[in-house]
Amino acid sequence: MTNQKGKAIFQAALQLFAVNGFERTTMENIASQAKVAKGTLFYRHKSKEELFVSMIRWTIDQFVATVKESAENVEGAIQQLEKLIEVQTKLSFEHPEFAKVLLSEVWGRQDRQLLLRESLREYLQFIEKIIQEGIEKKEIRPLGPELLAVSIFGMTAAASLRILLSNQNISYEATVEEIKGYWLTGIKLSENL
Repeated sequence: MTNQKGKAIFQAALQLFAVNGFERTTMENIASQAKVAKGTLFYRHKSKEELFVSMIRWTIDQFVATVKESAENVEGAIQQLEKLIEVQTKLSFEHPEFAKVLLSEVWGRQDRQLLLRESLREYLQFIEKIIQEGIEKKEIRPLGPELLAVSIFGMTAAASLRILLSNQNISYEATVEEIKGYWLTGIKLSENL
């Protein structure tokens, strides 16, 4: 969805879901925040659940495309993971409302939560592929790519939680360097092993 009205609806829904949660947000709230008629909203999205699913799919697709494009233009697994961490953290800093919805709605057994996890699976598989290639090229210690991918994603997503919980102004650059230090230094293949 690329038209202005559709983006306004998604942005309004994302902001309201982040502040109020899924259950307490109404379609009327979203229409008002997006400055569209309620009929327009219901014409585009038959229910709040359907709107949530469409919004999450669109947002994750945008997020994954941005991170993939940045990381694919870099040589070497460690450098790709550094770029991935940098871009994912930057997007989390620029869009904390998405991070909040992602962190709060990924748990549970509702269809929307299952779909959210399914949408993230593609991104995690992309990270796993980088890790596996790094292991094969002996850039990364032979570790379990699946758990390592989830760990890198989780650590970077947790940076968003830090923003949401902190009363201080947090530096994006310092956060990226901290995350790189925690994770990448620990997974680089050491000459002494």
